[in-house]
Amino acid sequence: MMHLVLIDALNLIRRLYAVQERPYLPLAEQVADGTRQQIINNTRNMLLQALQRLRHELSPSHALLVFDGRDSQWRQQRCPEYKANRKPMPEILAEALPLLEQSAAQHGFRCFTDPKLEADDIIASIASKLNQHQQQVTIVSTDKGFLPLLTQGINIYDPFARQQLNPAYVETKFGVAPAQLVRLWSLTGDSTNNIAGVSGVGPKTALELMALGDTLTDALAHPDCPKKLRDKILSHKEAIVNYMQVLSLQTTLELGLNLQELRLPEPVQEQP
Repeated sequence: MMHLVLIDALNLIRRLYAVQERPYLPLAEQVADGTRQQIINNTRNMLLQALQRLRHELSPSHALLVFDGRDSQWRQQRCPEYKANRKPMPEILAEALPLLEQSAAQHGFRCFTDPKLEADDIIASIASKLNQHQQQVTIVSTDKGFLPLLTQGINIYDPFARQQLNPAYVETKFGVAPAQLVRLWSLTGDSTNNIAGVSGVGPKTALELMALGDTLTDALAHPDCPKKLRDKILSHKEAIVNYMQVLSLQTTLELGLNLQELRLPEPVQEQP
């Protein structure tokens, strides 16, 4: 059976890079003493080690590193504060990305970028399409935004904790099933993506409200829904709908990828 590993490339690379970066050194000094090239080389080596470790731990038949497109702005257009709290990519890392992609490709890991698409939506669309064809998919990322995709046939792997995440993990951590996460975050807010949510609605209140119905409309119509909370949610209805659209991953993108091109080559056997 085919097993495709979809790697959230910048999620992985930025974590590896952060280990090497020396923010206390001015950029000019990093260049002068050769630290800049050392950081790039170390990041490259760590990336290749991480890819080989993933291959060993997950045993994929196919793999793809997915990078963010720089021109993807539709979420910011709907919600200007979306990811506005994110630090820009360090200059050194931005310049090193072509080298890192080339190195990964030389070791059999295909890379993919669409300038107008976020990696999250690309990964979600590929995973969903293959899942419809009963193929196994593992998403490699620490980004909790992928958790709503958890279902039979779509797994999520945290490469730093070396942990497979499953619906039981979501239920324990958030108190809801994966499919309900976007609704929960739209109410409580999502600091990772700088989504405010509804002021005064924390996880406890949100969970109590969601328990009253399968949709917000059903929950608000329930006789046990407090009037004060109902009025607050209704006054924020437009914002909540907008948050849900922004936080929901696209799953129907047509990308034109050929699965045969994603097949990993047989590992090179070391000489005795």
